Amino acid sequence: MNQVMALKGVASVGAARGAGYAPLHRPAAPITLEIRPLSACAEIAEAWSHLAGRALEAHPFVEPGFLLAASQHLVAFRDVVTILAWQGSPNEPQRRLLGFIPVFPRQGLFLPDALIGFGDRRIVSGAPLLDREQAGAVIAAVLDPGRQRLLEGRGLILRAIDRDGPLASTLAGPGGTGLVVRFQPAPAATVSDLARTAFGGLREALAQRGKLALIEPRGQAGLRDATEIILAMEASGPRAQAGQATLQDTREVGFLRAMTRGLSRARQCRIALLMLDDQPIAGAIVLGRGTRSWLYLAAQDETHAALQPLPVLLAMMRQAAPARTILLPGGQATCGDGALAMGDLHVLPKDSATPRDLAGRARAALRRSLGRLAGSRLKPPRAGAA
Repeated sequence: MNQVMALKGVASVGAARGAGYAPLHRPAAPITLEIRPLSACAEIAEAWSHLAGRALEAHPFVEPGFLLAASQHLVAFRDVVTILAWQGSPNEPQRRLLGFIPVFPRQGLFLPDALIGFGDRRIVSGAPLLDREQAGAVIAAVLDPGRQRLLEGRGLILRAIDRDGPLASTLAGPGGTGLVVRFQPAPAATVSDLARTAFGGLREALAQRGKLALIEPRGQAGLRDATEIILAMEASGPRAQAGQATLQDTREVGFLRAMTRGLSRARQCRIALLMLDDQPIAGAIVLGRGTRSWLYLAAQDETHAALQPLPVLLAMMRQAAPARTILLPGGQATCGDGALAMGDLHVLPKDSATPRDLAGRARAALRRSLGRLAGSRLKPPRAGAA
């Protein structure tokens, strides 16, 4: 039988350590769930990275290099909890991690009935890491009614999911997972200037001012220097005037430096500079590998802003790797095609849609809320109170 453990910061027995980590693959083994604070996940980084390499829907925002840096530097990430799905018993040193699902902590008084996948403005894709061969089994285990008293949620809502991506397609497909899957599209986003700017004669206009070159450093020292150039460029532009430049927030700049360093080691970070006569005039930090990557931060020299060096840089990056699409937050593609349909994915057990079950969930949610209210020593609001 599948099991659940609730560990608040306690180290897991058998957490992966060392270069010899080789998880056993036993499809028939039970799935064990563990609830753990994100800040306590550093010790399973190797098992976590191994899962990321075989995930159904891979992206950098749930990788150790991103989330561990965020939990260290950013306040919004410090209370995040994760649902970990393991194959094998807790005392096995080579147990296999099948799922890594960050969710909001359930500590408020009046909370929605469903578990809510963690979302943040920095995370432009909210798909959790699920083993590509057992993704449906992991989600079904999380939503098993026998676990709900501990997990305190009936159903799961995942933010910023690609409607046509492998996660939504697998869960909604005829896989016999016993799940009800609904997709709620996000509001249509305004088309970004970076997505609609025509490359046209911009490069030729810039080339008349000097020699253009695309620089993409590979070594750690070069990546670090390129990151600092982009930060300085951003700090001299309109974002700095609005008080939103990364360098104006010590937590943000600490996170960005740690995150780019960590993801670059996993080849999940691409940093590029557009040079004009050996002077950088635009820079971009792109996260992810494979056919899709995400533009995380970009800046340009304002003295050349009229000639739009940033769109020129992105166009040259696409030419250097034509098989890769660079996506903007919201799923727009910088090249104008290949955009994603993003939205919220609601996943429920199949019996959760019946009127009887809906009424029971409403009563259970009210009991949980009243229990938290009693525990907080606050009085419930009077009927009709404002």
